[in-house]
Amino acid sequence: MSEHQKILLTGGAGFIGSQVAQAYLDAGHKVIVVDDFSRGKRDHLPEGVRVYQVDISNRDALNEVFRLARPTIVSHHAALVSVRESSEQPEAYWKVNLQGTVNIVEAASKAGVRKLIYASSGGAIYGEAEVLPIPENASANPISPYGESKFAAEKMLWRRDGNLETVVLRYGNVYGPGQNALQNNGVIAIFTHALLTGKQPLIFGDGSQTRDYVHVRDVVDANLAASKPGVGGIYNIGTGKAHSLLDVYNRIALSLKVTTLPLFLPHNHYEVEHNVLDVQRARERLGWQPCIPFAMGLWETVQAIETDHYQKYASV
Repeated sequence: MSEHQKILLTGGAGFIGSQVAQAYLDAGHKVIVVDDFSRGKRDHLPEGVRVYQVDISNRDALNEVFRLARPTIVSHHAALVSVRESSEQPEAYWKVNLQGTVNIVEAASKAGVRKLIYASSGGAIYGEAEVLPIPENASANPISPYGESKFAAEKMLWRRDGNLETVVLRYGNVYGPGQNALQNNGVIAIFTHALLTGKQPLIFGDGSQTRDYVHVRDVVDANLAASKPGVGGIYNIGTGKAHSLLDVYNRIALSLKVTTLPLFLPHNHYEVEHNVLDVQRARERLGWQPCIPFAMGLWETVQAIETDHYQKYASV
């Protein structure tokens, strides 16, 4: 971005949002965070942000925040993001992920916001794709309430009227230091935490299912690129490379020097077997590409979780 902006960031106390907030601050922008702190943590917030504790499902409160803040850009990361949880609580996912996004768009339009960046899901929206890696023009056939709610929000963004320049970033499986295993999201964090606490990690299926794991710092860079004026459209944000669940597990176990075997359970019908994203469009139009090799990013993530675990253990 050539000029400093006032950016309202929803979900700014979360794993991804807090790191996006820091990057915006480092680039010289003013950042306003909206978060209800039901999942995000206040100590994730970087210094220098203005914070409003608001649930995006609360339309009136959200409109008031926009009236006061008058942002030029909205980066919308607030969401419920667990595929497994969405199968158990679908109504909550529709309320937050769809209606919450409707509220964001309405408030942004009233406040004269120029640009909206929407954090979507390349891992859940496409379903079982016919072609791998998956391009952005592939059919969307989500098989979980989470994927359905995110895609419904996307469709709403393109149907609404107005001059709001919109960028949709479809993330792969985001991982990295700071991810919370206890929120049932992020298999790398979940496996690592289980092994550190002496539990047997669970694998649903035979472990051959594949995912596109993209490091959170690469995701942050994609958000910076998407914030440039004149950029719109849908972009996959991944690596174009697939790793099986069993391969990921074995790498983590090796890094932690443990020999615990996972417990294999029946495959979950709401989780896709194979997902890897074609990121050529983001390379060509955003000038973005993933830079962190998986082996390095995984090692860094496991080390961070291990360090945090033993620091908490030592303080008890």
